[in-house]
Amino acid sequence: MKAVISIVLLIALAWIAFSFRDYAHKSMARPPSDSAPYAAGKLPGLPVALETSLDAAKHDGPDGLKKWLGQHRSEIEDPRLTDIELDYVVLAGRSSPAEARRVLDAIKGHLAPGSPVYPRFTQLDQAYR
Repeated sequence: MKAVISIVLLIALAWIAFSFRDYAHKSMARPPSDSAPYAAGKLPGLPVALETSLDAAKHDGPDGLKKWLGQHRSEIEDPRLTDIELDYVVLAGRSSPAEARRVLDAIKGHLAPGSPVYPRFTQLDQAYR
């Protein structure tokens, strides 16, 4: 009888520990990206403060956008990050189709078919084959 009670207590203790771990992960997790201040009418993932510098980088051409992405990649989330990478593909593809193909191959590795930028990706992927 002692063995049965011990096993039941161990199972209950394990269940409580896992429940607490899940609760702690959920309560300490980053807030959802919907609560971040993103520009209206654009895909979420880029803070409003970076919108003007992104526009300036696009006007500087593919080199400017590549440099900007290198500096700010850690501050941007998907799907907007992938959208900006696709903007780079369009800019770079004019002078260097091989660079555009390289970036498209990298995007293909992490892009899910359900992403809002997937249709644009498939169009560019077909164009640079």
